[in-house]
Amino acid sequence: MRRAILLTLLLGAGCFPRASVPQAERQRASRELEGQRRLSKVAVFVGLFFGDTSRLLVSDQPFRELDLLETTDGKVIAPPDAERVLPPGTALRIEKVEFPTGWIIAQRFIMTPRYHPWVLLALEGEPRPLVFVLPQTLASSEEVRVELERLLGTSDPTPVFQALPDAQRAAVAKKELVEGLSTQSVEMAWGYPEKKVIDRPGGREEWTWPTGKRKASFRDGKLASWEEAR
Repeated sequence: MRRAILLTLLLGAGCFPRASVPQAERQRASRELEGQRRLSKVAVFVGLFFGDTSRLLVSDQPFRELDLLETTDGKVIAPPDAERVLPPGTALRIEKVEFPTGWIIAQRFIMTPRYHPWVLLALEGEPRPLVFVLPQTLASSEEVRVELERLLGTSDPTPVFQALPDAQRAAVAKKELVEGLSTQSVEMAWGYPEKKVIDRPGGREEWTWPTGKRKASFRDGKLASWEEAR
């Protein structure tokens, strides 16, 4: 009975895709991205993929900020807490770019964001695929590529990461901030912000991340203060 009730909640109207990617764009995204070896541009969280224990969730955002799965009354269903962090420069292979067609949705585990596009990634030594969940609003292969490259690139950030002072490198490896980090290091730690307000004459910058729960202030290119909702 509990399973039947849960199924009803998750199959509400709000779960259906908000954008439809044309078949030609799906094929183009698959052709251009699948099989590529990429490197993580930022530190990323890894943990269980909601109710599907055969996969892992990967995100540059704290899992508590993710709004990927909800009931019909708008209550967010959060994934389990992240279990580890992959440092910048981690090699990942793009195994598959998967769009939520009717057949695909039916095959996916119910307690997952199954109405979103997924990018399935392979990590050496990890038998389970990692899932990077894309926004439902993406409507073209170019938008898929841009969103993916927020997380994965072709250039190796490892030399910059390894050149950081010990305390700063340790903080970035845990996706934490410490005073004095450069803007590039803050991006490696917290991921790319949603908004930047730059005062070049004053040497100041104010950054805000998605959902507005994280903010950072810079003075002359160095981290001066930050806020993180707990």
